[in-house]
Parts: sequence; structure tokens; C-alpha cells
Amino acid sequence: MKFSVSLSLCLATAVATHAALVTNPNDPRNWQGATVGTFAQLVYGANNPVNRQKVIDNKLLDDGIFDPTGYVVATVVPTPFTTTNKDCGGVSHDLTGTGSLAYICSAQLPTVGLGQIDNLWSRGGNTVGDVIFDLGFQASKAAVFPAVDHGPLPGEAIESTVYLSNDKVTWTVAVLQRVWLEGFHPILGIKWDGFTYAVGTGTGSTFRYASVIHGGPSALLRDGDDEINGMMGLRGDFTPQPTVPEPSTYLLISLGLGGLAFARRFRR
Repeated sequence: MKFSVSLSLCLATAVATHAALVTNPNDPRNWQGATVGTFAQLVYGANNPVNRQKVIDNKLLDDGIFDPTGYVVATVVPTPFTTTNKDCGGVSHDLTGTGSLAYICSAQLPTVGLGQIDNLWSRGGNTVGDVIFDLGFQASKAAVFPAVDHGPLPGEAIESTVYLSNDKVTWTVAVLQRVWLEGFHPILGIKWDGFTYAVGTGTGSTFRYASVIHGGPSALLRDGDDEINGMMGLRGDFTPQPTVPEPSTYLLISLGLGGLAFARRFRR
């Protein structure tokens, strides 16, 4: 019985956390100045009852934190842009929750922050293929972690267009599919981390690579730059790609299932 309880707990921890979706089209709250109406205006063209309901029906907003535990950070594919870019590598200062958006931006830190999800970030290019992420598997969606250096939100967070591909040659413009309004950092007072957002093809097609440019057709704000912390590949339900269990894990699962079968026979 002890083993079966432990096995159940292990399996339970693998279940994705339930989303804290915003369900009221007239929700009075705002998130760093952004409301349901703000998204209706920027994503669907007007702040009106029909478009606010679209925000809700499309499950666009999650009033929660994106927990990156269990997800694998996408790697940066070397390109001429990423190996020679001298525009800006940035560091956001606040690590304690003061709400400060202060940062430094240095040409000595090109693309330094793209390979991890932290307070380091880099600016993308203006051409598809300048900055390419390898998601590591055939993903259904991709999570984007922008860094915020000033308002307004959500425009200053979603100021990029993401392109998706399987061969790094043919690219499809990504569609915005989910926004985590509290970003990814567990300290809510830290404001430079939000919003985290996810994109996909809009058709269910999978992809291996993602390229990010500043501005472009899907950006909610186009002011000539963007700040990107990193990316992660997601499955269709926004969960991480399952990792292949170690042989010892297979053994434990087999023993657990065998124990459960024995317990059922014993009870009979």
C-alpha cells in the first residue's frame, strides 16, 4: 500500500497545473495598466462587448504565473546576427520585487540572455532568421519570455512577431494564443518579467524552430526594438514535452504496477 500511494503521488505531480483563466469579459481588474478591454482593442481591433467575449472564449488571458519547471529552454541557433550583433544585451536590475524596470544595456553583452530564463535579455533583429531558437522537439506552441523596460503594457511586452518553421527556410507567422498576466517570476513585485505569452500556427501544425523580430505584423507595439529573455517549446495543452524516463524509472513504474496488481488479487 505504501508503494502504491507513493506511485500515485508521483503520477499526480506530472499532471499539468490548472490554468487560472480570466472568464469575465467585463473583469474590472487591470494588470500593470492592461485590462480585458485593452487586449480586445489590440488583438481584435476594438474594445467592445463582442471582442471582450472573444478574449474569454479564446482563453487568451491567464491570471497566473507561468511556471517554467519541467520545461526545456530553447537553444539559440548560431547565425551571423547572433554571433556579431553589437546592439544590446540587457540586464534588468530588480530581483526583490521593488517594481523597478531599471536596466543596463550594453553592446558588450550581445545575445547573452537568450539561452536561459532569468534577468538577462537581448534585442532581436528586424529580419526573419536573424534570431532563431531551436525548441528541441516538434512543438505545438512556443512560450516567449519578454523583458519589460517601460510601459505601456501589453504592447511593450508583445512588441515582437514570431515566425515558426521546420526547416529554417519556410516560415509561418505565429498567432497569439495565451498570455500569463503575472509573467514567470514567483515574486509578483518584479514587473520586468511580464507578460509571458504563447504562440502557435493557429492550425495545429507543429514546428521545430522559432524566429523573433522586433515589430512586424503580430506585434502589439512597434517602436523599433524588443527585449527577449528566451523561449520554450510547448505541447498543445501548454504543458512541457515529456522527457524519456531513465531505466530506473521504468523499473519503479513496473514494480508499482506489479504491486497494484498483486494487491487487487490479494483483496479478491
